[in-house]
This record gives sequence, structure tokens and C-alpha cells, in this order.
Amino acid sequence: MPPTARAYEDQATLGVAVGYLGVPGSTAVPPNGVDGALSAGAGIGDAWSVQGLVSYGALLGTPSVQVGTVGVEATYALDIVRFVPLLGFGLDGLLSVQERRAIGDFALHVLLGFDFLINRRLIFGGDFRGYWVATNARSRLDPFVLRAGVRLGVRFDLR
Repeated sequence: MPPTARAYEDQATLGVAVGYLGVPGSTAVPPNGVDGALSAGAGIGDAWSVQGLVSYGALLGTPSVQVGTVGVEATYALDIVRFVPLLGFGLDGLLSVQERRAIGDFALHVLLGFDFLINRRLIFGGDFRGYWVATNARSRLDPFVLRAGVRLGVRFDLR
């Protein structure tokens, strides 16, 4: 008997990503940097999933700024067999550190991305997240922060 297809509510994923961190047009902090992230998620419907993300990035310049992020997002998958476009939104806490001074912020983000299913278990993906830093009035970060990256993931059937 062939294996049955699993809907997203029966799956969990773990992923690791690397990519770009940027604050376009910023004069307060270096505008470009690098980023790494870990994610874990689970399906909550036939097309919806929720995932948590933890990332660390560095805006490279003098002086550099480290940016840590912890967030949660809801993702809608436009499932087209092996190629899966993703749309999502989320809520995040950001911690930026420059010259030993840390400032915490809250942000909202939108996600545009894709998954390419290499096989039943392995996923290659890419994503772009645009963050609106809601507390930017007291922050060193500008109101908009960008992250773009490539991701490798592993998918697990829960049933």
C-alpha cells in the first residue's frame, strides 16, 4: 500500500537558516549584516502552521550591532506539490546590543517565502521577513528591519 499524504496538521518541522540582516537607509546603525536562525513549527490546519523562531544577527560596521530575535508566526502554505509558496505574519521580541548597551523592542513582521520539498523529509527554502519595530521611538533600530535567508529543514509526521 503506498504511503498516504499528510496534511500540515499532522506534521512538524525543524529548520536552520542563514542570510542577510539589514536596516535600509539607516544612519544610526550599520545598514547591512549577516543572520542565522533556528525554527520549529507544527501544522494547525490543512494549510496553516505555527512556528517559533530564534535568530541572531550582526550589523557589520563600526561599531557593530548585534540583534537577537525571538518570535512566533502563523504561516499559510499554498501547497503546489513540491514547490510551496508561503505567506505569514508574526510577533517578535528584539534585543539589540551596541557597545555593551542593550535595548529591547517589540516588532510585527510579514513573511514571504517558499519551501521546495527535496523528498518526504528534507526541505530547502527561502524566506524574506519585513519587520516593523513598534517601539522604534526609543530604539537604536530604525522602524523597518529586513531579514532574507535560505533554509534547510526536516519534516516529521506526527501520526
